Amino acid sequence: MMLMVSVQNLDEAREAVNGKADIVDVKNLDEVFIGSNYPPVIREVRAAFPKEIHVSVTLGSVPNQAGTVALAVYGAAALHATSVKVGFVDVSYDDALHILNECKRALEGSETKLIAATFADSHLYGGIDPKLVVKLASESRSDGMLIDTLTKDGRNLFDFISEPELAKLVTEAKELGLSTALSGALKISNFDTLVRINPDIVGVRGAVCKNEDRYKGRVERSAVATVKKELELRMEGKIPVFTDSE
Repeated sequence: MMLMVSVQNLDEAREAVNGKADIVDVKNLDEVFIGSNYPPVIREVRAAFPKEIHVSVTLGSVPNQAGTVALAVYGAAALHATSVKVGFVDVSYDDALHILNECKRALEGSETKLIAATFADSHLYGGIDPKLVVKLASESRSDGMLIDTLTKDGRNLFDFISEPELAKLVTEAKELGLSTALSGALKISNFDTLVRINPDIVGVRGAVCKNEDRYKGRVERSAVATVKKELELRMEGKIPVFTDSE
């Protein structure tokens, strides 16, 4: 299981990597919901680390404009992003599928992976049912799927989708050869549940920021190292996550 840390600049990316994050996810929290960062920032972050450190790019909640989104995805590939995540808020399933198909076409010939993202709380914003994410990723020939949250009010992923439901989606996605990622205001207290579900990637930000403030705080390597260690202890069985009955 890989640890993904959301960063906004090179300084935060260095803190994340020095804390042993596997993936730095470049995004822009100043834009509505979750936005894209600027190409020079992404270029700077990518150039700072060897290829084995994954640098993903978040496009956030994209508009219902297939050409615009496909061009943005092409830009992520031109910047040598390891992966690019395309998420949807107020869009129909068919429109989202069309956009992702065009994104996949835009990535032909590149090594950048396409990740279909939905939001566990999408019902609050008119978005796609997150339970359709595996179908959406598979039908669009995406390389992976992500379930995140848009709400940042103290609730997190598990306030919107139950452990059994998430486990079912992760298992279905893996059986189809898709990478699987879960995020959404996750904390160390959620790690037992996450390890039971066993996604390929766990994404955090607030949990590794000063004062756990995802907006005003900055990523700190000591916090990243702590989160990474807590995750490893559970994956190695040194902290049990299953009861005797399980």
